[in-house]
Formats: sequence, structure tokens, C-alpha cells
Amino acid sequence: MRIRYWRLGISEVLKAKYPVDKVNHWEIKCMLGEYQHFGVFWYKYGTPFDKEPIPGICLYYNEIPHTTVEEIVQLLHENFGGNIQYRQTRVFLRGSMEFAAADQVGMLANQLSLKFNSPAEISIEFERITEEEKLQESLSLPASKALPIVGPD
Repeated sequence: MRIRYWRLGISEVLKAKYPVDKVNHWEIKCMLGEYQHFGVFWYKYGTPFDKEPIPGICLYYNEIPHTTVEEIVQLLHENFGGNIQYRQTRVFLRGSMEFAAADQVGMLANQLSLKFNSPAEISIEFERITEEEKLQESLSLPASKALPIVGPD
């Protein structure tokens, strides 16, 4: 089964110990105002760019100044590399370093939160989670923030 943990705080993620190979997707969302926000995310199987999936981390943004977008892109590029590609309100770092470990996701969320003076909210989606793993809380994330995802794994 697939499970998505949402609205996680940085400390919850930093304390988590989950099987990295079962992470399907993670997202860090930072709110800069009522409608101004950005998110950094990663998909295990690549993020669609037209019809082609692109490996690496990505950024989306809404109603934030271009200078702030460039600061975020620069921070991500310096830390994770990749070829920068712009597409409307998304930025792809093709071939950037990919990661899904709790400490890495939590540290990036903390870095973004501090640099841009913005609260960070994290979502992590897992695939191929057994009922036993779910019941034993082997993902070490709050059960109250878990949402089962209907459909094939």
C-alpha cells in the first residue's frame, strides 16, 4: 500500500527512521505570505517535463519575486548540482543529487525555513508499505498524519 504523511514538522522528520528505499516522493513547502509560497520536491521515478520524466529535485513557486526564485535556485544548485531548466512556475535541476533520507530532507527544510524566514511543512509518500509495517509504526512518523492512498502500489 502507499501512504502519505503530510503536514510534518522539521523535528518530526529529523527524528524519523524509515526505509529510504520505500520513499516515493517528498515535498517541502514554505509559505512566505497568504498566497506566496514555494516548494522543493523530488519524485523517485522523475518529475514530468512535457512527456519525459526528469531525474533530480525540483522547485515550484507562486507569486514570489523573481529575485527570491533565483536565490532558491542558487541555493539548491550549489548544494545538489544539476542542469537548471525553467518551465513556467517550475524549475528542474536535471541530474541533481537525489536523496530521501529523513536527516537530509529535514536539514534541507530547516535550511530553507531559516534562509527565507518561512515555516516549512513536509510531506513524504511511501510505496510498498505492508500492513505489518504500518501497524508497527516502523516509519516512526506520527500515525495521525498518515493518509492511505487508494490504488495500485
